[in-house]
Amino acid sequence: MATSGRRRAVWAGAALAVAVAAIALPDRGSFRAGVTGTAVEEVLRVDSATRAALLEAADRHLETDPGRVGQYLLITERPELRPRVFCREEFVEVRRKDPHLLLGVVAACLELARSGAGLVGGSGFHSPLLLTVERAGERAGEQAGERFAVREVEEPLDGDMNLPSIRRMFSPEGAPRAVDLEAGGRETQQALDDEACRVFGLPAGTEVTYLS
Repeated sequence: MATSGRRRAVWAGAALAVAVAAIALPDRGSFRAGVTGTAVEEVLRVDSATRAALLEAADRHLETDPGRVGQYLLITERPELRPRVFCREEFVEVRRKDPHLLLGVVAACLELARSGAGLVGGSGFHSPLLLTVERAGERAGEQAGERFAVREVEEPLDGDMNLPSIRRMFSPEGAPRAVDLEAGGRETQQALDDEACRVFGLPAGTEVTYLS
């Protein structure tokens, strides 16, 4: 099992744009029909509030967990820029694996910082992920409502456009959705750039220069 502690899909930001363009090629869709997931845990139906809470927990973890972001390019090479990691997650499914939940998402994260009137990009990734999640407060026996905490992140193994990993990480219904969402990377990257512009007080469409 590939986890956040042993393996990270972290690439230079410039490579993210290339990777996104590659997976958005039209022939990517031809793989969808033949992708059937093999995960056997029960798939749960969740309401919109629970889904939002799960995605919030994923976003918080992926953007701030020191074990993930502590070795990112700008944080290590240009800490004086005070970079931030911006993430977007698309929901695939949630499965029961007592006492935890397994949250399947396709996530895109990009490290960005303001430098003068422009943006500087560093590390980033765009990938399906499987997060082991528990309700916040469970360890202390508290009633925390719809708040969740991420305990582990499983990432795809390299090779064959992630298809073997997608089959293993998702249910029969979830795997085709993960393929579809992974192919929609262009809009996601633009959304990350736009969010960074708002946070750093820059005009929309500000050019990003990637540190390599």
